Amino acid sequence: MGTANAPSLRRRSALRCAPCAALLLAACGPAPGLGEPRAPEPPAAETVYIVLHDPPPAAPVATDGWVPDEPRGDSPFERTRTWIGDYDCPQGTTQMTFRILRVKDDRIKAIFDFHHAESGVSGKYLMLGRYDADTRTASFSPGAWIERPPNYVTVSMKGDLALDGSLFAGRIDHPECGAFRLRPAG
Repeated sequence: MGTANAPSLRRRSALRCAPCAALLLAACGPAPGLGEPRAPEPPAAETVYIVLHDPPPAAPVATDGWVPDEPRGDSPFERTRTWIGDYDCPQGTTQMTFRILRVKDDRIKAIFDFHHAESGVSGKYLMLGRYDADTRTASFSPGAWIERPPNYVTVSMKGDLALDGSLFAGRIDHPECGAFRLRPAG
């Protein structure tokens, strides 16, 4: 390739750019950066639709704000997650809420939550139990304290469930205590 080919290469290059130059010159409006600056065009307005629905019906709420889970299985402790009632011990009749946390086969994990109205004392602790579907009997042993008031001890309990599931009643396993009575919340 000698210098004799150089002018013909430049001519071919110029011919290739000629259509580009013609398009640039024929374009509408000034080239970018030339003439007066344009203000950016505002974005197109979007239409927003708001769909209103009727609110869902209010769910029943227990008096202490606890909302029980939906029924899940055949065990009465799966179907009824919160039981409310009372029990008898040396301090007198004491209000009780029994909350079921978990049911797996015949094993149950719950919270024994109590409040003695006369003294204002409250407390709660975990309980682990078993339910015998054949005898409709449940036994619970105490676990760790969640809120422990002074001079209180954890207790075991054993009781029977009514056939229609409307009552879980039995005895507190302590020499100075007596019966407990629990009904489904709500």
